[in-house]
Amino acid sequence: MRSERIIVIIGIFLAFAAVTAFAQTSNTTAQERRVVELINIERARQNLPPLILHDTLASIARAHSEDMLQNNSVRAARSDGTNITQMILQGGITSTTVRNILVFRNNNSPEQRVVNMMGNASNRELIMSENHSHIGIGIIQRPQSTDVYWTFLFVQIPPIMTPSEIREFEMRVMELTNIERAKHSLPPLLWHDGLADVARAHSADLMRNNLRGHTGSDGSTVRDRIERSGITNTRFRAENCNYGQTTPDTSVQAWMNSPGHRANILNESATHLGVGFVQRTEGFTSQYVTYWTQVFAAFR
Repeated sequence: MRSERIIVIIGIFLAFAAVTAFAQTSNTTAQERRVVELINIERARQNLPPLILHDTLASIARAHSEDMLQNNSVRAARSDGTNITQMILQGGITSTTVRNILVFRNNNSPEQRVVNMMGNASNRELIMSENHSHIGIGIIQRPQSTDVYWTFLFVQIPPIMTPSEIREFEMRVMELTNIERAKHSLPPLLWHDGLADVARAHSADLMRNNLRGHTGSDGSTVRDRIERSGITNTRFRAENCNYGQTTPDTSVQAWMNSPGHRANILNESATHLGVGFVQRTEGFTSQYVTYWTQVFAAFR
């Protein structure tokens, strides 16, 4: 499931130092880019990949820092109550799986700010997290004042998977499902392309319409969807769904931890399986980024 953390710190005033600008590559400021550079130096020391500075995240972070300045406050939510998830969605970024925010008020230089963050265990954990892929930073200074407001947004934006990678995910779910059945001396399920098409269509329907569960947006049941696809000779049907899991392994484990889903995986009547995995795409604002469906059947 998605992860969120909010940390609010009011820093101690220190002397503000100028930084050297480097080549303008986006609409972010030189200070913001310098902070990302310093953070990525720290990550490289631990053999972690660099965080990618995301223009839209930076704009969202800058707007939040401006809101803090205007309201003379330091907090993770905006003055109107908008939280980090809502900020990011309203900014048009709909594919994040992890969202964390840090906010500060002080007059640190970028170098001092990163040193202070690395010296704080909770801040350091966010900077060094393997679960983050992108960052946005917003730095706003109050006119004729030493007050500087900082907002850091750390997120994970999963890469868009290719059709072959999606197929590998689905087949891995099949493999793990049969491993669980083998532990209970049950025969392996056979892959069924038609059931997989039904499963993919249901996952896509849930994503597009921000739904959960086994009822389609048109009110359909799993039996309706199977028969509507042209498969009319089943004697047994069952369905598992879950949302937000990032790998086949965590998806199957989540099902095995749920009595009802576990019962479907270990059902002696099932002989065939189709799996449908769908990623949320830009333009949709469904609650979860990943949707998984298993459709089980046995045939007359």
